[in-house]
Amino acid sequence: MSPYQREISSDRKACILFLLDQSFSMDEKLGNGEKRKCEQLASAVNGWLHNMAIRASGDRGIRDWMDVGVIGYRTDQKANPIIEPALTGALAGKPLVSITEIGNHPARIETTTQQFLDDETGEMIDVPSDSPVWIEPVCEGSTPMCHVLHYAYGLLEPWIQQHPDSFPPIVIHISDGESQDGDPIPYADAVRALATSDGNVLLFNCHLSAMAAEAAVFPATDGALPDDLAKVLFQMSSLLPEPFFRSAVAEGMPLETGARGMAFNADMVVLINFLDMGTRAAVLR
Repeated sequence: MSPYQREISSDRKACILFLLDQSFSMDEKLGNGEKRKCEQLASAVNGWLHNMAIRASGDRGIRDWMDVGVIGYRTDQKANPIIEPALTGALAGKPLVSITEIGNHPARIETTTQQFLDDETGEMIDVPSDSPVWIEPVCEGSTPMCHVLHYAYGLLEPWIQQHPDSFPPIVIHISDGESQDGDPIPYADAVRALATSDGNVLLFNCHLSAMAAEAAVFPATDGALPDDLAKVLFQMSSLLPEPFFRSAVAEGMPLETGARGMAFNADMVVLINFLDMGTRAAVLR
């Protein structure tokens, strides 16, 4: 059987791991918008968690068919790396939790104006809603990317040993800057080398921009990417497996063979689409 085809169930769970840049530059506005990167990122991930809990809900409650981790990374005032679970409330301190725990234990409920993508216009619209919150905006210090990838390896290796025949874990790394603790490519290679019987771990990278620049989404080569940071993230990113490729093409994305799970110069619309497209082919199996 081709890789990345495993059916997901309570016996063969999925695993989605978010690695979130919490460095000081995340205090900047996203894409010349009104909100800070850290706020937009927290909003997007909270929205994704809420949607996954809803998808997992059935007549008997929330099905335990996925483990989720949200890891934040930054440094303190002495440049010491801080790599820690970003979930708050009852789930604080837990690096991996089940989607059942996510759905049953939001840290708080926030009445806010939530942004949704209008399928007809392709624009974001504001809708008042009560939104569960699991993570909060954080911005401090620098970007210890190598340390967080090493941490991810340490989480995923034992998870794979416990779930050797599951759909491979998906790592969604979201950052706005360069690694400041060394070359992250070998660490990314190590994460992507981990594998279940259904394929290697998938590592997708999304770069958030303070500028209203054109986004590069799922590029097949690094030739048109604007700088060295973009090319490093390209090298770190997994090729889109066939189910993901088909799903993106079905959504009208003009992908080329060899497309990688990467977005550069993302704004809020691109970020939400990236989270959705980067996990949909796995979670809807």
